[in-house]
Amino acid sequence: MMMMCAALPLAGCGEEAKSVEYYKKHLTEAREKAARCQSNGDAGSNCGNAAVAIQQTAREQFERDRDRTEKNLKSGSIWPTWNGK
Repeated sequence: MMMMCAALPLAGCGEEAKSVEYYKKHLTEAREKAARCQSNGDAGSNCGNAAVAIQQTAREQFERDRDRTEKNLKSGSIWPTWNGK
């Protein structure tokens, strides 16, 4: 009984646990959840999963951007041409 009472604050008021993958597919909801958690000082599994989803998505975007920049550098398309060629 005591363990059940101690776990309730971490459950997020009876809210169903959502996975990191869920939050990656619903980034707006993840950002809202993370902001609420930070302002309220919550530390439930949804708070953590939302934060991880935001971090992973940002990292994936960084990797894509870096790869695109490297490709453009190698092909020379990142440098402007002043003579129209």
